[in-house]
Amino acid sequence: MHSDSRLPIFAPPLAPRRGLLGTLRHTTFRSLRHRNYRLYFFGQIVSFTGSWMQSAALMWLVYDATRNPLWPPLMLVGQVGPTLLFGPLGGALAARLPKRRLIFFTQLAFLVSTTVLAILIASDLATPLLLLAGAVANGLIQAIDLPARLAFVPDLVPRDDLINAVSLNSMLFNSARAVGPALAGLLFLLADAAVPLLPGSRAVTLGAVWCFGFNAVSYLAVLAALRRIDCPETCREKAAAGSGWDGVRYLIRNPTLGMLLVLTGAMCVYAWPALTLFPAYTDTVLHRAEKEYSVLVSALGAGALVAALVNATFGSVARRGTFLTAGTGFACLGLLGLAVADTLPLAFLAAAGLGFGLILFLSTGQSTLQLSVPDDVRGRVMALWAMTLSAGAPVGHLLAGLAARSYPIPDILLVLAAGVGACTVAAAALARAGLSSSPSPLGERG
Repeated sequence: MHSDSRLPIFAPPLAPRRGLLGTLRHTTFRSLRHRNYRLYFFGQIVSFTGSWMQSAALMWLVYDATRNPLWPPLMLVGQVGPTLLFGPLGGALAARLPKRRLIFFTQLAFLVSTTVLAILIASDLATPLLLLAGAVANGLIQAIDLPARLAFVPDLVPRDDLINAVSLNSMLFNSARAVGPALAGLLFLLADAAVPLLPGSRAVTLGAVWCFGFNAVSYLAVLAALRRIDCPETCREKAAAGSGWDGVRYLIRNPTLGMLLVLTGAMCVYAWPALTLFPAYTDTVLHRAEKEYSVLVSALGAGALVAALVNATFGSVARRGTFLTAGTGFACLGLLGLAVADTLPLAFLAAAGLGFGLILFLSTGQSTLQLSVPDDVRGRVMALWAMTLSAGAPVGHLLAGLAARSYPIPDILLVLAAGVGACTVAAAALARAGLSSSPSPLGERG
């Protein structure tokens, strides 16, 4: 008997009388039943929280040092640009090497890199150029780490739980996006209070050192989790034959999925730059400082967290076209709201809407690829996904940063909203073209 690929891929159907806690346990968080995924999940929560604390601190630290809105986008370009250049290498390594071991060494490399940066900042040796070099070093590590982590998740859960696991991965990433900057803002507040006790220190530098230090320690959690994961035969894959072009050839043979990748790149160009405009937006539009900037970044993360929970609970093959279209629509409304907001509460709501839409789109798109791609090319296709994110984001960040030197931030946000509006039309067309019925080898049953 064959299952209908249009039916939701859920573990056993919900009982009508199951309450909220039962729904959370058996639907929203069902992937946590599996020990390997549970270890990976909780280790990543701590690590991602530290990473977002460091990212928020880095953006404000470099903006505070330069007062140039181009520098925060340059930092993000340094972090994600190497994935564009070396993503195929990362995908090939994910296909040929044991992924758990590969991820362990990349996380260890992140730990060393973060520790070095924290020491440089504490020693007042961290110039903007040196911080940019550190961001590039982290980007080189990420080029290997990201494809491996994306391809590792299907090894940790049964196939029927893959949509849920991908959504929970997005949830933990974006809960950290909300909590991390908020904790960074708290540390900046504590640093401000500690400055009188530490003559010669600056609150921005002190807060950044604490954020980087917390991130360095946080990597220990994921390293410990990786060591405890028991890898069955599915984790000990043999070296995969083929070339880095296998992923490209697969997408050419499946043009609907190829167009999804193109649309994802466009969303990164038009939606992500708002994040790197937040420091200048907080300063020049809201006339606030680093604590309010952290609140704004946390708002985007809070909206993203809600989107990940929605996808984890209700995501299915049949709904993915609807979710992709809704995601682009909410992101467009969020950018429009930021463009017209002139108070922190309004900007908070708009940032939350942007985060909700962007992550609803990205988590749905990622799970669509994960479910649609055969095991033998998944690492290479997910490397293309990582490269698409890394190609779109730098272009958008740099163009927005350059524009911010000559034009008001609200005008730039309106242009970004127009671009995401066009993506909404394209997503609706993609859904009508039959995205819900695109191949799903992982969801099929004989």
